[in-house]
Amino acid sequence: MDIHKPKPWHGIREFLKEYVIIVVGVLTALGAEAVVEWAHWRHQGEVARAAIAFDLRRLVGEAARKDAASPCTAERLHAFADALDQAQQNKRLPGLSETSNPLSPAWTFRSWYGLTSGQTLAHLSNRDELALSAIANYVDYLRPQMNEERAEWAVLRTMIGPGRPTSDAEIASLRAALGRAGMAANNQRGIGRGLETAIVRSGFLSRAQIDAAYGEGVGLAAKLPICHPPVRSYARSSDAVTSGLTGQPERPGDEPFTGVGVGGALTTDR
Repeated sequence: MDIHKPKPWHGIREFLKEYVIIVVGVLTALGAEAVVEWAHWRHQGEVARAAIAFDLRRLVGEAARKDAASPCTAERLHAFADALDQAQQNKRLPGLSETSNPLSPAWTFRSWYGLTSGQTLAHLSNRDELALSAIANYVDYLRPQMNEERAEWAVLRTMIGPGRPTSDAEIASLRAALGRAGMAANNQRGIGRGLETAIVRSGFLSRAQIDAAYGEGVGLAAKLPICHPPVRSYARSSDAVTSGLTGQPERPGDEPFTGVGVGGALTTDR
């Protein structure tokens, strides 16, 4: 086998020529690799933004549904409170007809969880990362509130059915469940509005997209089973529990913005 020995350089000029060829080749290869990587992460960013926008529209709709259905929830809590007021007098729960549970939204931000488990998040801007982190904090706070509401409604639903004897201890326990259910509902409505504001401020959705998702959510609330019976409005002993649930829904972005999200995360303007 023939072995070709490298040719010796004949002067500094030939050496520089070889050197330039090598350097240019290496830089070209590195540049091509950088372009490929940039194109890859740009594509991943576009995919992530599409998923984020889908999630945010869903969250706006869920928050709007919860907001608009809150007066219906308040009416049911009033009915439970009225029954307890009556039972306090004669130690007998009155007959209560079947009622639907309040809306339990799926408070999840799936695209954020996907971002934090991969590398795409590092390729978003710091502003976008902070905005999404604040939204995720709202969602993480809302989920246990929803679970709390469902658990307390399971207790309150033991009152449904024909009238029966009761005791002071049971009445006290049911009043405690009523208070916790009202607090959980109030928290979901209030924090849900904060979530909507954080989404507006994030800039991931246009005003038209937000209004469309909000309008759809409010429209769907009227179809919820819990909102079918007419809602009454007069003073009751349970007004303190349901005072935050009886107002009209608010358009995202109309409520005052404090600049601080759940857990202290800041949501900033673009």
